[in-house]
Amino acid sequence: MSQPEQKPDQTPDLAAELRELGQQIEAALRSALESERARQLQQELLNGLRAVNEQVQTAAKMIAENPRVQELAERGQQALHQLQQSQAAHDLQQTLARGIAQLNEQLAELIKRMQSPPPATGETTRLDKDES
Repeated sequence: MSQPEQKPDQTPDLAAELRELGQQIEAALRSALESERARQLQQELLNGLRAVNEQVQTAAKMIAENPRVQELAERGQQALHQLQQSQAAHDLQQTLARGIAQLNEQLAELIKRMQSPPPATGETTRLDKDES
């Protein structure tokens, strides 16, 4: 309860206290209603998401069970298997492996040269005699 500025011998203002009580009850009810509304909205949202999930699952199941989709999947797997088994794929794989091996060798040489210390340089000695 709030008590307006009053003197010690003054009695509390009944009307003011009742007004404040009414405001407090109103605030409590608003808070409860808003909280209930928030729960309702959450429940509605959850129900909507569940419905969407069910629809997506139903559509995915229908697509998976469609004979044309199954036939396309089988054809794709067969084509992949044939490609893996073909000589051209085998030759391509070998060529790529050799090319990568050569690249690795060249990179190793480059790294070796970069990591080796530079040659020491000193005074140059002339090997042929100058007959001047």
